[in-house]
Amino acid sequence: MANNYDQIPVVTFSIDVDYFNQLFETARGLAHNGMPEALEEANKEYRRAVALSKAFIKNAGAREQEAAQGLERTQVGHSKSGYKPTGTLQGSIEIKISDDGNSVSIMPMATVADQKKALEAIAGSGSKKPITSEDGVTYYGAYVEFGTDHNKEFGTYRMAPEPFMKPTGEKIATRLDNEFEHIMRLAVLGSD
Repeated sequence: MANNYDQIPVVTFSIDVDYFNQLFETARGLAHNGMPEALEEANKEYRRAVALSKAFIKNAGAREQEAAQGLERTQVGHSKSGYKPTGTLQGSIEIKISDDGNSVSIMPMATVADQKKALEAIAGSGSKKPITSEDGVTYYGAYVEFGTDHNKEFGTYRMAPEPFMKPTGEKIATRLDNEFEHIMRLAVLGSD
């Protein structure tokens, strides 16, 4: 099987502080018309917004990671999908923050090789099938999230989807919208 990195279920949250361009345009106009402090105040608000936004993004990533881990731990693998939970998938959910700090992606990075090793350790037996180099670059979070029709790696040819990233991402995103508005109000007004 080829590398399926592009199929890993990913939840991404991002912020956009470009709306501050309008604030700067207004402040420049006010400064030009005799209120030089307007531009200084706009810069302060922008710096507060950026600092609060970066903290907000980190928090959003942590909340999604925790929610996805909880859903995977409590509900995934408890049906007839063929997926056997080992804790490997749950423990592999990583947070990756963009270089500019304005977005965060949360994704499960466990490979088929990781899952095979965990299943073997649980069974207390040696491998019946050798782990191949392909196993190490095949991410099984995609199989769990989206299902598959031919999943020889897990001993089944059909695996029903058991989404754990998308549902938690949607739930967290709903909450984040209102919270981000509140954070920006704090940045602009300096208080509630």
